[in-house]
Amino acid sequence: MMDSKRKNLQFVGISALIGILTGVVISAFRFLIEKGIEWSLTGYAMINHHLIFLWLIIPLFIGLGIIVGLLMRGNPNIRGSGIPQVEAQLAGNLEMNWFSVLWRKFVAGVLTDGTGVFMGREGPSIQLGGAVGQGVAQGFKQHGSDRRLLIATGAAAGLSATFSAPLAGTFFVMEGIYRNFQPTVWLSALTGAVTANFVSLNVFGLTPVLPIFYKQVFQPMDYWKLLPFGLVLGVLGYFYNRGLLDFPLWYAKIRLIPWYFYCLIPILLVIPIGMYFPASVGGGSKLIMMVSTHSYPLQLIVFYLLLRIGFGLISYGAGLPGGFFMPILAVGALIGAAFGTGMHQIGLLDSVYLNNFIVFGMAGYFTAVSKAPFTSIILITELVGSTHNFMSLAIVVLIAYLSSDWLGSQPIYQALSERLTRVKRYLDSHEPTDLVKMPVYEYSQLANEFVKNVKWPGESILITIKRGNLTIIPRGKTKIKPGDVLYVLAHKNNVGYLTKKLKELTTSY
Repeated sequence: MMDSKRKNLQFVGISALIGILTGVVISAFRFLIEKGIEWSLTGYAMINHHLIFLWLIIPLFIGLGIIVGLLMRGNPNIRGSGIPQVEAQLAGNLEMNWFSVLWRKFVAGVLTDGTGVFMGREGPSIQLGGAVGQGVAQGFKQHGSDRRLLIATGAAAGLSATFSAPLAGTFFVMEGIYRNFQPTVWLSALTGAVTANFVSLNVFGLTPVLPIFYKQVFQPMDYWKLLPFGLVLGVLGYFYNRGLLDFPLWYAKIRLIPWYFYCLIPILLVIPIGMYFPASVGGGSKLIMMVSTHSYPLQLIVFYLLLRIGFGLISYGAGLPGGFFMPILAVGALIGAAFGTGMHQIGLLDSVYLNNFIVFGMAGYFTAVSKAPFTSIILITELVGSTHNFMSLAIVVLIAYLSSDWLGSQPIYQALSERLTRVKRYLDSHEPTDLVKMPVYEYSQLANEFVKNVKWPGESILITIKRGNLTIIPRGKTKIKPGDVLYVLAHKNNVGYLTKKLKELTTSY
């Protein structure tokens, strides 16, 4: 017991260091991107007044795209949001050079996101935090499970610093990446997230990232209106989920230019968007605040919605080193604004509830795309700085999750991670007998152990291992990894005994 307490205390100290370092890195990253977008908007305005400046902006953006492309060619692991890479690394399917990822992702992210392409800073912040965690682990000579824990801590700190949302950072790592709620994991992740947030708050202040006025409580008698709204979010979230998976494949069919220069396409396309629709550029936080503070025609809201969906997928599909956290929230907010405005126009909704649907839309749409409902609820609560309407928010999230799941939406980061590492898929195995399901924790006896080396309880047989979206038929040389869910076949009268024995094997020491 004392060894366990001492180990937890040690990790709290190291996690605090990771949080401070990550907070500094992400605060600089966040500040430079915001400045870059300001400069880009100034440039777009100059073009509107004097078209001659177009011939200055185009070569400049081509140069930026070439630099970003060369950075990605030097290290392909900085492509995209970076979250699938972190997940693959924690699963033991990918290894990265932390320093190369850190500086390349930082520079490439600032250059691309600063142009105003429809990408967010949140995914890169998670990867940057993970790189910091890996670097600290190397400095302290940590290996195996301890090293993975520090990488996960850095990832939580990265999201916390960029969103000023420590709880969301912690939950996202446990629910969306690590898939493990072991005490040591959440203790380290929360410590890193809180300390990173402390640094961020000293730079950007205490104001929430999305300070939407959201205090009008949605009445229970109107909850029926949330049902069709949740269904709409689930259906549209499913198609966006498919788009995130399919657009990179469509880009791969382009043979005229190397893959690392696909980034030139959205970087050049954003110029006319920035000229004529400057409010829409960037991750989408500005657009969210606009629709929550002003009344816009339904047609204009739908136009911005289609623009954000279309160009958002074009931006991500090109492999730009940016994330889709905030872009997803922007689309969800626009869906909420469109749905609420439409309901108001036909007399079914009071205008005071429009912001409710904007907030509900962000949470429900993010859930439908990411399949991380708890993270969605906590993230939106921290972003808007209000716990009002928690019940109605949870209802929308639940309906959006169920409808997207019914359509076949995959946990997006798991799916991208599996594609990244080209892990073999196995067929599901269905058995008409009683099964015991048991998750494997990081510091358990089974973690990173081969099936053949485990002394399994008598009268039982391991028939399946669930790993994210994968269903693996185990063999003697199959390695059990933290986060796996074991399916063990047992006689129906032996389930209680087997469950007790498996808990002894799968939980921490």
